Amino acid sequence: MAKKINLAKTVGEILTEARISRQIHLDEAAKDLGVPFRYLEALEHDNLKDLPAWSYINNLLKKYCHYLKIDFANCWNQLKNNPDFRGRKKNKEVEKKHLRSWPKLTRKITIWLLIIVILIFWALKVAKIFSPPVLEISYPLDGSLVSEKQITLRGHSAKEVELIVNNKEIFVDDNGNFETIVDLQKGLNLIKITAKKRYSRIQEKEIKLLFKD
Repeated sequence: MAKKINLAKTVGEILTEARISRQIHLDEAAKDLGVPFRYLEALEHDNLKDLPAWSYINNLLKKYCHYLKIDFANCWNQLKNNPDFRGRKKNKEVEKKHLRSWPKLTRKITIWLLIIVILIFWALKVAKIFSPPVLEISYPLDGSLVSEKQITLRGHSAKEVELIVNNKEIFVDDNGNFETIVDLQKGLNLIKITAKKRYSRIQEKEIKLLFKD
């Protein structure tokens, strides 16, 4: 039958007296229980700071009380009066509260990141809609000297553009390529090419050619 415990004593004192009364050395007890010597020593000196989590303290004390044949429930209740135990439990509650706050913070961060990504996506879409289309002239080169009365203007743009060459609308194929014949006059000729999508700004280029017969 378990011995009655004097609650005026600390748990460490109760354990130490019970072990000595059974003529068991501390290192022998540690070996029998399969626990580190320093843990039993810390427990008998009421030094809970040197022990792992309080759930481990509970299991260790239960095991040690059973080994010494003393009442665990009384020892556990007495241990709760130890300031280190109360401080450890309070820290654990603070830690749980802190951990509970993390999911909320994570959700908020995720939502804001998602909003930012969506805004950036739509900003790029809008910028693409209003930005002027690409317009490249492959032939002729600006500043060229030509000896023929007509030249074939070739280039590349977006397939959905409205393309104007010297006030004349030009067809653009599905690949964005275009070509048109331009009549030249003697001397300096200016060819003006503009490209515009439905809502975009106008892209404009000018080609200067010198026609010399």
